[in-house]
Amino acid sequence: MRKLYLFLFVSTLASSAFALTDTTTITKPKLDFGGFFRVEYWYDTRQNVEAIDGLFLLYPKAPMADANGEDILAAPGFNSLAMATRLRTSITMPNIFGAKSTILVEADFTGLSSNVHFRFRHALATLNWGKTKLMAGQTWHPMFVTDVYPYLVGLSTGAPFQSFNRSPQLTLTHEITPGLFGTISAIHQSDYKSFGPDPETPGKAIASSSFLRNSTIPNLFAQLQVKSSSVTAGLAADFKSLRPRLFTVSPADGTSKYVTSERINTLSGMAYLKVQADMLTIRTKVMYGQNLADHLMLGGYGVATVDAQTGAETYTSLRHLFAFANVTYGKDFQVGLFGGYAKNLGAQDNVVATTSIYGRGADIDYMFRVAPNIMYRKNQYLFAFEVEYTAAAYGAIDIANKAKVINSDLVGNTRFLFALQYDF
Repeated sequence: MRKLYLFLFVSTLASSAFALTDTTTITKPKLDFGGFFRVEYWYDTRQNVEAIDGLFLLYPKAPMADANGEDILAAPGFNSLAMATRLRTSITMPNIFGAKSTILVEADFTGLSSNVHFRFRHALATLNWGKTKLMAGQTWHPMFVTDVYPYLVGLSTGAPFQSFNRSPQLTLTHEITPGLFGTISAIHQSDYKSFGPDPETPGKAIASSSFLRNSTIPNLFAQLQVKSSSVTAGLAADFKSLRPRLFTVSPADGTSKYVTSERINTLSGMAYLKVQADMLTIRTKVMYGQNLADHLMLGGYGVATVDAQTGAETYTSLRHLFAFANVTYGKDFQVGLFGGYAKNLGAQDNVVATTSIYGRGADIDYMFRVAPNIMYRKNQYLFAFEVEYTAAAYGAIDIANKAKVINSDLVGNTRFLFALQYDF
């Protein structure tokens, strides 16, 4: 028993001595919680291509005639949702490798009003060395350009006239000289996917990340950006390689399968500019896009040739031109105007059939949007109203002329949107 007491006494002294001499400082993470509550009310003059029960609007649907020749889809709609409500957590981590370390986790609600899901928007870790910054995780695709995106009331934030895409990525940004930044990214797909053939159902198109994954090459991006207190400008290029099929089926017998590694490689580019002078801000972007359907934009690709014996396919990309301009003026009380335009330039080569085109809006020749808005901010409250007119010119796809759209007619929708937001 004496030996036990002696052991406990010596252990206590040793522990006390160690505690007195230990000078290690442990920095704990610092957590900042925020977000906003948001409710929206809107009225549409016709049926539209949309998501989240209409909360996210892309463009009006093509006319559908009844037995009397009347347009079935020229029917108005009215709705209200609070699913854009958002929760955000920013975490400042201890420094590592000489870099400031932060984590951002942001989530919101999506789905249908009868089946709402809580989903990740951003899950991002950042290491910042001052001139060099490394980001890993899911966040805005760099073609979105967080410094130069339209300031609007609608949730679509300018889509489909500009990129709307959040994806897993590894992005490195370096300040080459004061005010000049270079960025390179390797990007994968998650919520926003490319289109391609359904391997289980011939003739059916699906959206899946497997087409990019099976190519084994991530979506690659490079950018040069000039930034000052009043001007932000940049040039960027984006490369994407998809492997639409792992095998083909012989048209000759309908059963023999053949391995294929054929890919569709596409290149897109953009230029953008933001000018800020006191309470006036001008933002504009022009994009040349190949196969940008995963950005909620018009685009895709088609089958150019089919081997009669093996069914082996080659592919050709659909090409589009996109542009927007956004002007806002004011601070607490702000007025704004958005204008967007998209033009179908056709494919690089002829396609074999309209049913062999995978993408979005291949039968739209051109499209435009005009959206004036008014916003008023009082403390943490935001009151906003917007009138958005979007028109799309639907026509026939001419497969003998590189899938260009001919004999198009305009169909339009006007949306009246009111939003109330409370930031916290």
